[in-house]
Amino acid sequence: MQRGPLAGREYWYCPNCQLIHVPQRFLLDAVAEKAIYDLHENNPGDPGYRAFLSRLFTPLSALLPAGSQGLDFGCGPTPVLAEMFREIGVRCTTFDIYYDNEPTRLQQQYDFIVSTEVVEHLATPAKVFNQLLACLKPNALMGIMTQRWDSIERFKQWTYRNDPTHICFFHEQTFQWLAQKFGLQLTIYPRDVVIFQQSISG
Repeated sequence: MQRGPLAGREYWYCPNCQLIHVPQRFLLDAVAEKAIYDLHENNPGDPGYRAFLSRLFTPLSALLPAGSQGLDFGCGPTPVLAEMFREIGVRCTTFDIYYDNEPTRLQQQYDFIVSTEVVEHLATPAKVFNQLLACLKPNALMGIMTQRWDSIERFKQWTYRNDPTHICFFHEQTFQWLAQKFGLQLTIYPRDVVIFQQSISG
């Protein structure tokens, strides 16, 4: 029997884009949500955590032209991924609604945006996706890392959904739907990484 913040929680499924999301009435308030995030320990000196981030960092950094400048969206209290880009000479600024809330950074345009383990926390993913697309220069890249569900039966047993801050669950077809809707090129990588590319015309 589910207890606490997961008790009675519902999951709604969109047959068009394959997104599964949690209805508004089951969402945590900002204080409770941040309290959970404050428990995360993302140590910049932890080689295991760096290897985890490298699943996105490695393929995306290989695609960047010289002089690129990016944004780590949802960087958390310790923006390790942004630091990894800086270590290879790539400028990368940060934004996080709780830990680095500088709205002016979402009014600029970038050559790339990265977002690791963030989109599953979004109450309004379409709004945020549109906001991030507006921050991309023509031909820019957007890399997203989030675990993907692949079948309803597995979803029912999936431990990833047991985090009360996880409220949006993406399928591979969700990203394909987004690419088609917004005219983006899409590359899907194993496990949990996708990279979109903005069209030349923007």
